Amino acid sequence: MRCALGPSPAVEVEDVWYAYGPRSALEGVTLQVPAGAFAAVIGPNGAGKSTLLRLLLGIERPQRGRLTIFGEPAGKVSHPIGYVPQGIRLPRGFPLSVGDLVLMGRYPTLGLGRRPSRKDRERVEEALEQVGMLPLIRRRFEDLSGGQQQRVLIARALVGDPCLLVLDEPTAGLDPAARAAFYAMVCDLQRARGLTLLCASHDLEDVAQHAQIVILLDRRVQAIGSPSEVLESRALAQVYRFPPAHHHHPEKEGPA
Repeated sequence: MRCALGPSPAVEVEDVWYAYGPRSALEGVTLQVPAGAFAAVIGPNGAGKSTLLRLLLGIERPQRGRLTIFGEPAGKVSHPIGYVPQGIRLPRGFPLSVGDLVLMGRYPTLGLGRRPSRKDRERVEEALEQVGMLPLIRRRFEDLSGGQQQRVLIARALVGDPCLLVLDEPTAGLDPAARAAFYAMVCDLQRARGLTLLCASHDLEDVAQHAQIVILLDRRVQAIGSPSEVLESRALAQVYRFPPAHHHHPEKEGPA
């Protein structure tokens, strides 16, 4: 299924505030993500990235402000949202296959008491084919590499036919080659399906290469724009507290 790209934003956040007790997580956050765009949310630990994603997924509700997805309130959206976490932990030795894990992404569409149909299983195979993991459909999920597991989690998100894909630090723990392969695959899926991508990430270099919009978050939106605009901004250095540039000059050897 290819998503229809309308004129309204896929994601709209207006003056959103959220706190955990006395600790503020988000303060007056306002932003928009156009339909079909790849937007990356960057910021240091504790900046509110995961909180923002939880609000968009409807897991939490804002204490003030409004969040809409394709024009509908977050948490009450009729369009399915695909979610890809950093990873999932299963009990050691748990015999969950790749195919069964991806099939879980069809459960919201099954209805109460209905068993997966042949069509549901065909959709699982299609999603695994798209991410290059169909040959491992019967492999135990626990036995896969980190990069392979993330591909399977993408497939699980895709079988629900989402138009918005939310990724929370999806490449944490992956080596540079696996990160590059992951982002290349996600961008191919975005173009093929017309997906809107919203990705919380610490991978500044990968974000610069793949995202169209970068949102620098530190409780508030500190900067938003193209990757070059945000990554070259003064706000980035201030938020991350980068140290001054250091140039190492080895001492010259004296005469023998």
